[in-house]
Amino acid sequence: MFYQATLPTFTDFNLLLQRQCFSVHLLHKQMHLYIRKLMSKFMKPEKIKDIRVSDIQYKAEENQLPDSKLTIGFTTRGTLNRLLEGGDISETQVKKFLGGVRSFFCEAVSYALSRLPLDEPVLQHATFVDWHQKMEASIDDVLFFIDRFQHLLPFNSPQDQDKVQEEFTDYQMMDEVSSRQWKEFTSTDAEAEFLRIDKLWVHLSSLKNEVTGQPRFLRLAKVAQLVLCLPHSNADAERVFSSIGLNKTDTRNALHLNGTLSSIMTIKMAASEPRCRFEPPAEVLRASRSATSSYNKSH
Repeated sequence: MFYQATLPTFTDFNLLLQRQCFSVHLLHKQMHLYIRKLMSKFMKPEKIKDIRVSDIQYKAEENQLPDSKLTIGFTTRGTLNRLLEGGDISETQVKKFLGGVRSFFCEAVSYALSRLPLDEPVLQHATFVDWHQKMEASIDDVLFFIDRFQHLLPFNSPQDQDKVQEEFTDYQMMDEVSSRQWKEFTSTDAEAEFLRIDKLWVHLSSLKNEVTGQPRFLRLAKVAQLVLCLPHSNADAERVFSSIGLNKTDTRNALHLNGTLSSIMTIKMAASEPRCRFEPPAEVLRASRSATSSYNKSH
């Protein structure tokens, strides 16, 4: 019961990491929210609010909630009370269980703080591409990427940076997107509805200046596109390794990396529909027969 009540705290953040669409702009904010949510399970709210996550003294007992207020789920709490009142468990056992809960949350916070890149500047500055966070962003966020990726973003001259400043200010001052367009930029999965930030920036990059006819966000859009190319987790790489494992099995362990296996992976990743629905063209089937015949004769 405690497991069922606590698991969503971890899975909600993990869903973001597993998401296939561009999400690097969300990581900085969501990492901090995730850790604060963990802390709220066993800490007093006033000891968390308006304090830098890494500075919160979560191990100090005076900052923690008493056993009676630990977040363990109402079902778990009700079951504990019922068993205690019925004499099935003792006060000592209840106290031991709640002590274990407290240690579990402390360890979870400690692990998150040590593993998550909370101070990674790339993630901090990437938030400017997020429509919902644009007013909290600054031109320094954009210039960070121009300076870091000079070989891809040749906008280091004073003239170019003035233009970037103008485009960024224009972006911040834009009116809200119409509901019809917003619907086009939104995707829905099994869990939630979320903004496809890549679709939004495709739209922004297509806007023209009404006077000059030139792209309205010529330089800013290029910076945003580079930011959105950055991976937000290693989930994609894990999917590739998983797919390789499904194809190169113990009974098919001779597939060559630069030969058959590479061809299989290329075809699978390029396919836009399930493999069971794929029908090879007639000319491919004819060519495969002759190729098979030639191979068999040679071997």
